[in-house]
Amino acid sequence: SGNYVNFGVFSLYNDQALQNALDVSLQMCLQIPLTDVLAYVKLSRAYFTFVEILFRNHLDVLSGLDSTVFLQLLKNNSEGLQSNELTVSSQCASTIDHIATYMFLNQNRDKPTVQLIRSHMQSEPDILPQLMSVLFNSLLFASHANHWAITRPILSLMLASETAFTDYQNQLISTQSPENQEKLREEFTRLTADIQRSVETTNRDRFTQKLTLFRLNVRQFLTL
Repeated sequence: SGNYVNFGVFSLYNDQALQNALDVSLQMCLQIPLTDVLAYVKLSRAYFTFVEILFRNHLDVLSGLDSTVFLQLLKNNSEGLQSNELTVSSQCASTIDHIATYMFLNQNRDKPTVQLIRSHMQSEPDILPQLMSVLFNSLLFASHANHWAITRPILSLMLASETAFTDYQNQLISTQSPENQEKLREEFTRLTADIQRSVETTNRDRFTQKLTLFRLNVRQFLTL
């Protein structure tokens, strides 16, 4: 819990103990039906905390999974985002931020982990637009007060996949009346103005502030 373990030592000495422990733990998680995970709060907290740690520190391990398993973990986080349990939704938002940030920072690199993750995503092109839609819908329509956590992965996801953001923007605009469509376009323009292609803390904080203002303005006229 203190985050003191230097995981790199295991690979340096060719020690498979960590790899074996992660494999067993992950297989145990995959055996639990998602309905059961979401039904029990304590289980949800433990499950999504473990998944968040994997995506934060062990993407090299996760990238070696089958695409169906890797993508299922992301989809499970999409479900967890919609939980009324704030700890769970926060962990799921962090998980999505980890993978989106990694993809953005390594988009021009070809190391094995990057190639594997890229291949997983290409096997289901709709996964990033789906995550973007869930994040924005939670921000705009959910009643819970976890908006700050939800805003964090939106920037990294936008940078990792501009198409996912554009698709959501066009889809939301298409659901509105002509008058509201113009208002919504203006709000999206304000949202993205002067935002740098960076995941540095200052840029994240600036975008979070803009998203908060975007939410307040849009909810005044947006129709469901």
